[in-house]
Amino acid sequence: MLDEVDKKIILLLQENGRITDVELAKTIGVSHDTAKRRRRKLEEEGYFKIQALIDPRKFGYRSVFLLGIKPVPGTDIRKTAEKLARHRDFVFVALSLGPTHAIIAVCMAQDQLTLNQLTEELRTWNEIAEIDMNIIYEVLKETFHTVPADDLK
Repeated sequence: MLDEVDKKIILLLQENGRITDVELAKTIGVSHDTAKRRRRKLEEEGYFKIQALIDPRKFGYRSVFLLGIKPVPGTDIRKTAEKLARHRDFVFVALSLGPTHAIIAVCMAQDQLTLNQLTEELRTWNEIAEIDMNIIYEVLKETFHTVPADDLK
């Protein structure tokens, strides 16, 4: 169970993942050692992880693609998703519930040829029945892993 200090640490880190333990301590009103110990404990317990969000376009990726993948009936969906997750070109793979797809996968491509090669490779997988492709051309909000303050318990 999170107490108020833990919740404040998480909220501050959601706003600025680069905030120092000294700044956390000052803002929350605890000692530097307390802020450091609490942040480290929360991170070790898996409440959050700090990582950089990269802009793929700065590295030559022209487009980001979201694929909706419908498996062949009877296929072990988890095994197919795990196989996709091991593929170097996919940056996000998730199992989903819905009327059309069981796997959602995101990949990046530096050019159309690379994307074509990737989708042609996937079409050879016996466990995939259908692939729907969506081009993500602009991201308007990127708080996928942010939890509202009221939901921190």
